[in-house]
Parts: sequence; C-alpha cells; structure tokens
Amino acid sequence: MNLEATSQLSIKGIRDGLLLTLAPQPSFDDAFANLSNEIQNQGDFLRNSRIAVDLGGRIVNTDQIGAMQEVFANNGIALWAILSHREATRSAARDLGLATRLPGSQMDLQGNGVREPVKTHDGEAAADELANAILINETVRSGRSLYFDGHVVIVGDVNPGAEIVADGNVIVWGKLSGLVHAGANGDESATVSALDLSPTQLRIANRITIAPPVDKKRVPVPETACIKDEQIVAEAWNR
Repeated sequence: MNLEATSQLSIKGIRDGLLLTLAPQPSFDDAFANLSNEIQNQGDFLRNSRIAVDLGGRIVNTDQIGAMQEVFANNGIALWAILSHREATRSAARDLGLATRLPGSQMDLQGNGVREPVKTHDGEAAADELANAILINETVRSGRSLYFDGHVVIVGDVNPGAEIVADGNVIVWGKLSGLVHAGANGDESATVSALDLSPTQLRIANRITIAPPVDKKRVPVPETACIKDEQIVAEAWNR
C-alpha cells in the first residue's frame, strides 16, 4: 500500500523500511529535484527511516547517487539500497557501499535475476527447499551486502567489509572474514559454517560474538557456529 504517491514517485512500506520508486520519466536530474522537494515536504514522515530507491532503467553515477545520499542524510534518512535494471548504476551503488537488492528477492549479488528452480513431477518438496535458499558462486568483496530470507550458500570467500544476513543458515565454501548474521528473524537453531571461520562479527538470532585477534600461526579447519547454552560456540564441521 502506498503511503504517499505522486505522478513521478511513489513510497511504500516494505519489511526493511521504505521503498521509493521513481517514474521512468523525467531525467534523473529532474527526478532528483522533485525528490528533494518531496523530502522537504515530508521531512517529519520520512525522518529516521531506512529507504531503498528504485531508479528503474536510469544510468546514474556515483556522484549522483552520493548527492542523493547526502540529501537523505541531511533529513535524517538512511539510504541503504539502490535498485536498477542497469549494471552501471548498480556498480556505482556498490562503490558507495549500498545494497543492490531487497531481502528475499530472487536476485544475485549483482542485482541480476536468479533463475527459478525447476519443479519435478514428484519433487514438489525439493523444489520448495530450493526456493528457500540462494547459491552465490563468487567471492563477496568488501562493501557488498547480501540479504536473503532463507538459507545462503556461498562458493567463494567473504572478504572483510562484506555483510551476509540470512533468515536461515549461512554456509561458506571458503574463508568467511566479513560480518555474518544467521537466523536474522530470531531463529536460534540457525548455524554459520565455513571452511575458514574468521568473521569480524558473527550473529545468530539475537546473539552476537566478536572474533578474537587472528593468530597467524593458526591452521584453518572447517567449523560450524551455533547457539549452545545461550551463547555462540564454534565446533568442528564434520558433515
């Protein structure tokens, strides 16, 4: 349901805050001017909110996104995601540390659509399981974020400065060095597994732990982190 709408933009509530969608026309500069005016007019309504902006098919550079980010910040609004059909725009957003997809959307880290799993004649349950997980076959670099409302499997490393948030489990077939949050919806049975479990910060449900200083002599072994006795513990990943 739209909370506010004009002929050139609409704002609606989503699980993670607000989604502002710009109409296909006019140009970005004109749309930005209209957006700035709208923010001024609705400052009290939008203040202290988290907002994602859908730019559609516009090609927008880092300077333009940065200017928009500044206008939001000056009015107490946190811009956290830019959605776009254009890779150039998504790349500019990632350069500024912004997400390029909404939690739970069928998109990869680049903001491209993920192919829906094919249902078999006798495999409806398996198809449902696949629909609740996302496979990322790449390294997640610093400044990039992934949010998903199911399980997340990453074949590659998660570098320091990257962020993985999942409602389910997180499995990293590589080195996990960034921030990771499993069971983000409060699921205390969620786990985090990696071939090298070295996160800067690890969360499961509402529990949080900070990794100790890295021991350069440490030999990495596969580990799984889970909640036991009200705290996060790491154990050998034997399966």
